[in-house]
Amino acid sequence: MTEKTDTDVLEEISRFLQYHKSLGIKVYPRTQMLDRFLEKHKENMLPLPRPETPTPQKEGEYSRPVKQKHVFDPGLSTKVTLRDVREELGDCKRCRLQETRTHIVFGQGPSNAKLLIVADAPGGDDDRQCAPFQGDTGDLLDKMLAAISLSRDEVYITTLVKCYPGAHAKPGADEIKTCLPFLFRQIEIICPTVILTMGMLAAQTLLHSRKSLFQLRGRFYNFNDLCSTTLENKIIIMPSLHPSLLLENSDLKKASWRDLQMIQKRLEEN
Repeated sequence: MTEKTDTDVLEEISRFLQYHKSLGIKVYPRTQMLDRFLEKHKENMLPLPRPETPTPQKEGEYSRPVKQKHVFDPGLSTKVTLRDVREELGDCKRCRLQETRTHIVFGQGPSNAKLLIVADAPGGDDDRQCAPFQGDTGDLLDKMLAAISLSRDEVYITTLVKCYPGAHAKPGADEIKTCLPFLFRQIEIICPTVILTMGMLAAQTLLHSRKSLFQLRGRFYNFNDLCSTTLENKIIIMPSLHPSLLLENSDLKKASWRDLQMIQKRLEEN
C-alpha cells in the first residue's frame, strides 16, 4: 500500500471540511491531538475558532423565533388526519426530487406523539425502505431515545422534505417550500409537546433563522408559526444534531445528550 503524503492527508481533510460546511458545522472541539496536528501543519492551515457556547437559559425561559408566518396551502385546510395528508401528497411530482427518490418517505409514528422528530431529508437507506432513520443512523437514534426512556413506537418521525435528494446532496429552497405545507399539517395534527429538529435545514426553516446549527442548538424556542392560533405557544422546538454527525464525531455526543436531557425533563412535566 502506498503511504499517504502530507499533501494527500490535507486534501482529504479539505474535502471532509467542505462536507461538514455543507451541514452547517463551522467549529470543532479543541483536543490535544488536534492541537498537535495544527502545530505540525500551521504554515498550511488557518487556525480553527473555538466552539461557541450557548447563552445559559433560565428555568422556564424559551427563545422566540423571528415573528414571521409560514404560507399554508389552502388545499390542505380540510384535511384532518395524517392519512388524509398522505393521500393529498399522492405520488408527488411537485419538484425535482421526484427524479432522485425511489419512495416518498412521509413519516412514521403515532398521531398523538408528544415528541416529533424532524430531520432534513430521507437518507439512502430511508429511501429504499420507505421509512425514516434506517441503517446505522436509525440504530443510534433508537439508543438515544432509549436513553430518555422512549421507544420509536412512541415518537413521530418525519423529514423537512419527503424525498431523497441523492447522495451528498441536500434539498434546495424550492424543494423545501414545496414540502412545507405537508410538514405543517403533520405538526398541527400531531400537536406535539416538543419538536426535535435533527439537522441544520430543519432548524433554520422552522425557526426562520440563518444561524448555524451550533448557534441554535442547546435551547428551547417557542413555535408559534402554525396556521391555527389555538396551538400558539403550546409547542416548543429543540434544535439538535443529526445522528450521522454523532457517528462521525463522538465528541459531539455530550452536546446531544444535554439536549435530550432537556427534552426528557420537558416531556415529564407535561
